[in-house]
Amino acid sequence: MQNDRHLTSDESTGSGSGEVHALSALEAHVGEAPARWLGGILCGLTLATAYLCVAHFVAGRGVVAWDPTIPLDRAIPAVPAAIWLYMTNILYYFACVFFLPAGIAATKALIAIWRSLFIVIAISLAVFLLCPAEVALRDQMHAALVGRGAALHAIYDGLYQLDPPFNAWPSGHVSHTLIMALFLARIWSRRPWRRLVLWIAWTSMAISIVLTKQHLVFDLVTGIALGAVAWRLWVLPHLPASFSTVSDEGLGSE
Repeated sequence: MQNDRHLTSDESTGSGSGEVHALSALEAHVGEAPARWLGGILCGLTLATAYLCVAHFVAGRGVVAWDPTIPLDRAIPAVPAAIWLYMTNILYYFACVFFLPAGIAATKALIAIWRSLFIVIAISLAVFLLCPAEVALRDQMHAALVGRGAALHAIYDGLYQLDPPFNAWPSGHVSHTLIMALFLARIWSRRPWRRLVLWIAWTSMAISIVLTKQHLVFDLVTGIALGAVAWRLWVLPHLPASFSTVSDEGLGSE
């Protein structure tokens, strides 16, 4: 990785310059890596808190606007072990910080990712509140868990208490991780094997949301659509020009 670069005039202007200056100021006090990790942790905690508050509010209200369930949803088998893939979504939040090159351009790109995640969660929460749908498939998982180990039972029990089945579509699991996977793929533009592993891992995680009966097929499709739109509208236009040549070896020369 290259050493940090000073903020030039063209990089300090434009959308999100306030966030860039704020994070740059924090980096000056605690260092680049700690500032990014702190920002990422705060971002993740805020997103999770907003999601869970709305999930429990909608569940407590008990109102279902419609049912997007299709026959395929029940035809897909419940696979208890898919929970391990399902939980890998958290790794994408860490990976975006861990593999980020040094420099202000990379910091600005990371802020664009964080901003897009907040926009996506705002859209998703609005849908949850205005057009709630229930994922009424947990009976299949209960049946599939019969005779399974205590660890899987404990994980699903905890998940069901934490996450009521009303925040259905679009799937935040899919929309958020798709944005971050696209970001990592750009960072690894010169690492084809890493990108191959990345997309295999992401596809497996995305499929796991229906195998665990946490989501419907409709949730998966709308999650992909929202993530793709968010990447196109709220990430790409705000990536600094110098980030177009970024790799895990550092920022390319401009």
